[in-house]
Amino acid sequence: MKFITTWVETTSRDSLLQQFATKQWFWLSLFGLSLFSILSFTGARLLVDPDTLWHIAAGKWILANQAVPTTDPFSFSFHGAKWVPHEWLAEVILGASHTLLGWAGPVLVTALAASVTLTVLLRFLLRYIEPLHAFTGTILTFLTLVQHLLARPHTLAWPLMVIWAAHLVLAREQGKRPSPWLLVVMLAWANLHGSFLLGIGLTGALAVEAILTEGHPRQSAKVWTPFLALTVLAGLLTPNSVDGLLFPFHVSGMSYSLSIINEWRPPDFRTLQPIEFWLAFVLFGALYFGFRMPATRIAMFFGLVHLALTSVRYAELPGLLAPLLLMPSVGPQLRAAIRPEIKPSVSPRRLRTTTVLCIALFMASIAFLAKGIQHDESRIQPREAVSAAMAAGGTGPLFNSYNFGGYLIFSGIAPLIDGRADLYGDDFLRRYMAANSGDAKVLEALIQEYKIRWAVLEPSSPASKLIHGLPGWRRVHEDDIAVAYVREQ
Repeated sequence: MKFITTWVETTSRDSLLQQFATKQWFWLSLFGLSLFSILSFTGARLLVDPDTLWHIAAGKWILANQAVPTTDPFSFSFHGAKWVPHEWLAEVILGASHTLLGWAGPVLVTALAASVTLTVLLRFLLRYIEPLHAFTGTILTFLTLVQHLLARPHTLAWPLMVIWAAHLVLAREQGKRPSPWLLVVMLAWANLHGSFLLGIGLTGALAVEAILTEGHPRQSAKVWTPFLALTVLAGLLTPNSVDGLLFPFHVSGMSYSLSIINEWRPPDFRTLQPIEFWLAFVLFGALYFGFRMPATRIAMFFGLVHLALTSVRYAELPGLLAPLLLMPSVGPQLRAAIRPEIKPSVSPRRLRTTTVLCIALFMASIAFLAKGIQHDESRIQPREAVSAAMAAGGTGPLFNSYNFGGYLIFSGIAPLIDGRADLYGDDFLRRYMAANSGDAKVLEALIQEYKIRWAVLEPSSPASKLIHGLPGWRRVHEDDIAVAYVREQ
């Protein structure tokens, strides 16, 4: 059932602005523009992840070579090893935006992706619940995104994730076949980020739900099975093909990597996590109002929560997808439970002020981006240490801290290791971590094996102290960001 939400009361004598204010698109536009503006002003906050740097470098490599790499072109330790970036399209977007606009480019596309995502979610929620509740739900979702809101491929895939899930849920609600145009969404999603597999899984879950719960299971199977098959086919149309579908299983088997890489580890609930706010709000509402939901949707909800609790990387999934899955059943119950309905009342003066402020904020954000953004996150960019080491004769293979790998690739320097853990694998990562943690035997073996001539390390790295004591090594730079060493010829 579709609800039409009236925002403000008007008469025939009201201004054009007041007439616009009765339309849902007007408020959605203000919301989207305001959110885009706020995120744009955060600027460098979206650039704090070291992986952003190598993603941009990969995008520029693809643009320069007019091809997706099939082997690693960046590191010296795995140079020539099989590596086909499954996020190549997002990397092209990030690389092209950086080429055109500098650091403002990745900030712009990231802010745009996040604002479109939440605006689409808000529009969906407004089908079922009152504006105040819809805005509240959207803000709660935003809280789950904040921790993972970065200029990286997963953020560029969020709009497609929400569009995909929303249209599938609407197709189920209306008893219709999903639109064939959704396959274009899946094709783009599969080339943007590996999370497209979640879209395939969601399609399968909703197909099973249709077969189990509708009165004509054979008819439901005829509707959903071909669409599911075409969805899988669209997911195969990537440079990785079948390997793209198997990628999550490859990563899930990297038990050591999953245990040490922060974004793959479970949330640390010793500190307050955004997902806690979201879960507390949802569970309180469900228990207080006694909402009844289909068993299949409850199972999907718990699946999303399970993913969020097993890895920080998935913390945003319940906030993005659970409202889409649950709102068709929860929405009418929420409307019935909260009486009287809360209707916003906006005076003409307040309406004009709000509109002018939103437009002014948007124009200011465009001016801010046009002026350019400085990427001043120094902890992932050891510029001075690298410059000092190279000036002192540092060249060839180097030993670097894990978080410096992205900067080195971005700067055209081949690292020993970087954020592409799927390329390096558990065995190499275990050796590297042992060396970096102070195992002198492993460190010396790596130096000998790869003929390492210089090093750029975080000051807290135990490997830094070991290298300092090795014969023939000279410290050429030290600051709060990095320590650089050069091996005498």
